[in-house]
Amino acid sequence: MISPLRFRVLFLASWYPSRVARILGVFVRRKAEAMTALCDVAVLHVAEDPQLSSPYDHECSTQNGVYTVVVYFRPGRLPLLRGIVYNIRYFQSYYMGWKIIKKDWGYPTLAHVNVIDRAGYFALFLKKIAGLGYVITEHSTPDIDFVKGVTQSTHIPLRMLRQIVIRNSGMMNVDSQASLRYLEMCGFEGKFRVIPNVVEIDERLAVAPKEQLRSGKKICVHISILIARKNVADIIRAVAAIYHTQRRKEIEFHIVGEDGQEAQLRALASTLDVFDKAVFFRGFLSEEEKGRLLASADFHILNSNEEGFSVVTAEAISYGIPVIATACGGPEDFVTPETGILIERNNLSQLEKAILHMLDHSGEYDRTALQEFGRAHFSPTSVAEQTYDLYRTALTSWKCGNTGTFARILPEWRVLDIGSGHQPHPRANVLLDKYTGETEHRTSPIVLKFTDKSFVTGDALEMPFADKSFDFAIASHIAEHVDDPSLLCAEMSRVAKNGYLETPGPLTECLLPVPYHRWIVSMKDGVLVFREKEYIPPPSQLFFRFFYLNRDGYSDRTMFSENPLMLFLNWAILSLWKYVPGAYTIIKWSGSVHCVVHRLTSKSQEHPA
Repeated sequence: MISPLRFRVLFLASWYPSRVARILGVFVRRKAEAMTALCDVAVLHVAEDPQLSSPYDHECSTQNGVYTVVVYFRPGRLPLLRGIVYNIRYFQSYYMGWKIIKKDWGYPTLAHVNVIDRAGYFALFLKKIAGLGYVITEHSTPDIDFVKGVTQSTHIPLRMLRQIVIRNSGMMNVDSQASLRYLEMCGFEGKFRVIPNVVEIDERLAVAPKEQLRSGKKICVHISILIARKNVADIIRAVAAIYHTQRRKEIEFHIVGEDGQEAQLRALASTLDVFDKAVFFRGFLSEEEKGRLLASADFHILNSNEEGFSVVTAEAISYGIPVIATACGGPEDFVTPETGILIERNNLSQLEKAILHMLDHSGEYDRTALQEFGRAHFSPTSVAEQTYDLYRTALTSWKCGNTGTFARILPEWRVLDIGSGHQPHPRANVLLDKYTGETEHRTSPIVLKFTDKSFVTGDALEMPFADKSFDFAIASHIAEHVDDPSLLCAEMSRVAKNGYLETPGPLTECLLPVPYHRWIVSMKDGVLVFREKEYIPPPSQLFFRFFYLNRDGYSDRTMFSENPLMLFLNWAILSLWKYVPGAYTIIKWSGSVHCVVHRLTSKSQEHPA
């Protein structure tokens, strides 16, 4: 059984709570926090802040195990240039945050885009310049009229660019079947899945006995940002009719939310004479206050025209109360006769009947069954497991070696890193190293071990593993160190079915030699050629010292400098070096590794493996 790998995941979040928007993308934050059980997680979010005195600002924090970087930017002030400045600063903010993430948190295994516009465009940029793969979760509300055939066309901004982002992703998930149908009807092509949003509740409230806010009252709740598509006005109209015409004075409708149409809704409630009689505005509530209200309510009402998912409806079910919801997209996946009542959109008559039914029968729903339904479908554990499987499935192309060459490694494969040292491969399940302490064969005395990987002390020339016990073996910059390359190739062929081997090439061994490299390695007709060498000092000490700028552990002294020009030139040389012929020798093998060994003091020997 392969132990699950702990991926390092960078959430690129178009929506996320910040100092300028407290509840925007709360469900994204919940998902990031849920994934910390299985992965190391960081979040990068960019937000516009018109109040900034300078063009940029940023905040770094660690919240519930998630390293979070929020970069703020000030929009342009000149009307004619506002759009151009906005987009330049938005992208620049993402790049600033990316540099902070790399420096303070480390390099991710993959990126997880949450909402394509705009984080998806930066993810595409990172893939092209840095080779960082990404997956997508799209939370945008689909055009339900188009999905249901009410309209024959739909408008998608930047459709072509979105398609490019989707095609370049490893996998994309949406939060409802309606959203999936919308993508397919719009002609988008990609690998799609449906994974619900995380619903996190206060379990103390969920198990506590149900308490009424007021004795003898029937409490119904609506929670939203109170915008037009939520159609809260019709709920107020239905409640007013029930309160006055039906004389059901026990009903209390509590509206949680702020801004949006709040002023108009308050005016409507006053006009219908139900303000603070049957309709109560609660404003913004903390998560604890909201949970307490839901847990003590009799039922929840969602009357939207469009929803991609509806987190709050799923929350209500998870707290053990039934729901009334319109067939507006997302809720259709989980509002069933066992969890509540599904009604038509913009149907005031059906809404009134559903509310009257709940006033009389909401107590007949099984509270425990509703809570168990919520845990099974929406709990952090359930969603995290589904999302982790999404990562596994998407991650089939992995960078190997100093060159960052991509190798195909399937999710179910067992992978061995031979000579893992201080730079173990993130995809490896098992690490093998002969030296656990300081050695001339490494520039760092540190051998890294991880809880998600088994570490084995052993010799690469006599590996303590059964035949073909690995699907893939990685040997990066070890073959040039060993005493007998033919034995290394034989052992790799014995213990693994496929693999990747990389060494310095003849040019590197000529210009950047080190005394503990015993072999010059090249390739001829798919066969590795090892030529034993004698150490000769670098022809240019200056080039050697500059190539290994700010790096310890080499036999010859290297340079140390923080000069920006020096750092840039060093980065440029290292980035281009892998493209120089003869700089590296690389082989991707299947079945066996073939090699020829030429020694200085004896006859050549061949090893077909």
